[in-house]
Amino acid sequence: MTQPAEKPALLTLGKTPVHTVLLLAWPAIIEQIMLSMVQYVDTAMVGAIGAQATAAVGLTSSTMWLINGIFNACGVGFSVLVAQYIGAGDLKRCRLIIRQSVLCVGFLGLLFTLFCQLIAGPLPSLLGADAAITGDATAYFRILTSVLLLQMGAAVFSAILRCAGDTRTPMVLNLSTNLLNILLNTLFIFGPSAHQTPFGVLRLPGLGLGVRGAALASAVSMGLVGFLLCAAALRQPGELRIRLQESWRPDRSVWQEAARYAVPVAVERATVTLGQIVFTAMVSRLGTVALAAHTLAVSAESITYLPATGISYAATSLVGQAKGAGLRKEAERFSYITMWMGIGLLGLTGVLLFFFSGPLVSIFTRDAAVIALGAGVLRIEALAEPFFGARIVLAGALRGAGDVRFQLWSGLACMWLVRLTVAWVMAFVFHWGLYGIWCGMAADITVNGLLFIWRLRSGRWYDQAPKRRAA
Repeated sequence: MTQPAEKPALLTLGKTPVHTVLLLAWPAIIEQIMLSMVQYVDTAMVGAIGAQATAAVGLTSSTMWLINGIFNACGVGFSVLVAQYIGAGDLKRCRLIIRQSVLCVGFLGLLFTLFCQLIAGPLPSLLGADAAITGDATAYFRILTSVLLLQMGAAVFSAILRCAGDTRTPMVLNLSTNLLNILLNTLFIFGPSAHQTPFGVLRLPGLGLGVRGAALASAVSMGLVGFLLCAAALRQPGELRIRLQESWRPDRSVWQEAARYAVPVAVERATVTLGQIVFTAMVSRLGTVALAAHTLAVSAESITYLPATGISYAATSLVGQAKGAGLRKEAERFSYITMWMGIGLLGLTGVLLFFFSGPLVSIFTRDAAVIALGAGVLRIEALAEPFFGARIVLAGALRGAGDVRFQLWSGLACMWLVRLTVAWVMAFVFHWGLYGIWCGMAADITVNGLLFIWRLRSGRWYDQAPKRRAA
């Protein structure tokens, strides 16, 4: 393969390496906020109905994490290849990779849609839900998964755009669709209502669909963003623009290359998320109030690590292109810069989470018992936030270099040997209830973060990627 004569332009986007990271990260951070707001808006607006509605929405969240984890793994497989081949100056193969990603989305998206429609009925009972919430939980999951093909497209094509250096398009599209989700939630969840304004009474129509309305609004919004991101990925400027007259036949070499990155990530996400499903089942044994508090605490806590997630996407793009260009020192420099940024940001948000956990949970519900329990477990989690920042950002950096197998073994060990073991002992042996469950989560995050820091310092992460194919 012909190596590029100069450093990839993305690596010198800013005046300094830190400036370069910030230029790439801020749109990705806003994008993550907008993506997460779909779930937050659903949770907050459904929370106004009551704890049972909140529990119905949160019950299948671990299953959705499993599905989205597999979709994101496919995004990693194709997008890391795009980053590395851009770094190597081979744009012809980049176009081939993007076309093959479209075929992958079409095949796996339809397969997962069918599977989820089949399991929607028995799933809530299998997760140990109370009979009072199984009907709403089934309906929510069935409606939300009806657009999985487009949700997978959103995951894969936004990853490709970011690794090509375009973090603004996913940001703009997710912002627009989130505003649509808020509007549709207002119309679908609640019945007709009247509101006094300085300009008179504002009357809003409403269907009064409750939990089902929240699912329908999210499905429409996420489906739209998936379609638009696909169009954006195919219509990139310059030599990356895809033309219909190019070959669309499946290419075994691309699928094999993508699988080397995607399969370990998918296995890690699948097995770790299965652990999260077991985790949720543990919480379900503690009752509806505990499940509602856990759901809202997870939603509130996830707000705090969105900045680190945005930085991790910048790390994947920068380290991936540096790796493709054969610039080891640049890859190491950006890995360390982004790691310290992640630690610093989540250290700050951890302080805020500790002192403002109560008001944060109260955004989503008015139930005093749920607020008190949710705020208490968030203070446990706040102590582990800096380690979470290291883990999130370094996961992105190491993926860019192609080191995905370490993440597989680290994720498995921390979920099954640390989180679930500590959670079970603390919750059911020492009878700490939900507080014990969250002790297990904090222990997992801390150990995982330390392992990722050790991996970076070892230097072995850079040499793990398979060799790229020539065009």
